[in-house]
Amino acid sequence: MPELKKFYEENRNDDRFVILAFHDGTVKTFEELDEKCQAPKAKYWDDEDLPFPILLDSTGKTIKQFDISGFPTMILFDPQGRLVGKARLETLKEALEGKVTTPEPRKGAKSADGDSN
Repeated sequence: MPELKKFYEENRNDDRFVILAFHDGTVKTFEELDEKCQAPKAKYWDDEDLPFPILLDSTGKTIKQFDISGFPTMILFDPQGRLVGKARLETLKEALEGKVTTPEPRKGAKSADGDSN
């Protein structure tokens, strides 16, 4: 997460991507999230909040929909909101630098709104 935080801060004005973090289903409220984030915030984030939103998935529906099995997991969506697949930070950096093109979405991949392609 420290690398992702740094990358976001260095590229925050680039409108070709958005970073959203999902917390696992163990946290049900933002108060619980604040409490649970205190240790990593102090240890990894220079005592600062993450510069991008952290979304709660108290039902686990989103985590299940996108087949997230561990944290952190990065998933990429194309500009139309279709799921491209799981990726690494290096893949995003290379795509933004024009070194790689965004791959075609997976067959049957769901978009952010749940529709299949």
